Amino acid sequence: MSPADVVVGFAVVVVVILFVLMALPRTRETARLASCRRNLAQIGQALLSYQELSGSLPFVGLPIAVDRPIEEAPPSPKRQMLDALGVADFLGVDALKKDAPRSGGAAPAGGIVAGFLCPSDAVAFGRFPAPNSYRASVGSDPEGTDGPFALGRPMDLHEVERRDGMAFTAAFAERLLGDGRDAPSRVNYGLVSSLAEAPSAVDWRGDAGSTWLPADFRYTLYSHARPPGAASPRVARDGRSSDIGSTSAHVGGVNVLMLDGSARLVAPTIDADVWRAMGSVGPEPDVDPAPRN
Repeated sequence: MSPADVVVGFAVVVVVILFVLMALPRTRETARLASCRRNLAQIGQALLSYQELSGSLPFVGLPIAVDRPIEEAPPSPKRQMLDALGVADFLGVDALKKDAPRSGGAAPAGGIVAGFLCPSDAVAFGRFPAPNSYRASVGSDPEGTDGPFALGRPMDLHEVERRDGMAFTAAFAERLLGDGRDAPSRVNYGLVSSLAEAPSAVDWRGDAGSTWLPADFRYTLYSHARPPGAASPRVARDGRSSDIGSTSAHVGGVNVLMLDGSARLVAPTIDADVWRAMGSVGPEPDVDPAPRN
């Protein structure tokens, strides 16, 4: 073999190795994206099982002010589902099985729950004791008045299907965890007296998504008031409103769970009106009057 052949062969090997190395990050992210969707799909199974068991979706009570002890907050939708179904996580829940889990079992009181953390949010691992990547949708506005988990408003899947259709209504979506530092960041949030104002530098908090236990805009709830990935999220000090939306570490967008149990990737370029409509259950449909004889 001539020296020229050796050089050519070496160059081919280098090119092949470079292609493999370049493909590895894409392969890993594809796997993480699929795992994230499976996590959401299992939350969807638990939601269907909860509806069958209780006859409604989890009821979200009014959040507390940010200066009150978090133990006073109402329970999050996922906490209610774990307690009612009597499971430690949602990974084995199948709403179609006749022997689906029922209440009476032991659910976790806190800590890390399998399937509650998106694998693409790798820097979040070990940051908080009870992390939560998947939040419940309160609606299309900052006050959470028209979503499947609207604040202080009972809802069930039959009503959603009648009004808007479960396949068109978002139930849960990803939201990146905070970075643990009380400083401005796309993953942190600012405390404000009114959403019309900008948070000061000293009013930022880095504990976003640090616990799955309470129903709270800081940790477990989000709205469709702003498109995915919107910067400078804010939470009102009274706890009753927020423009915290959906964010993720995925390249193509955010994973969203619809109420029919399907999980889909939504691009950050989605039309703002379409995104708000996804978060809203919608008004009562018009009913034609009965025909007269």
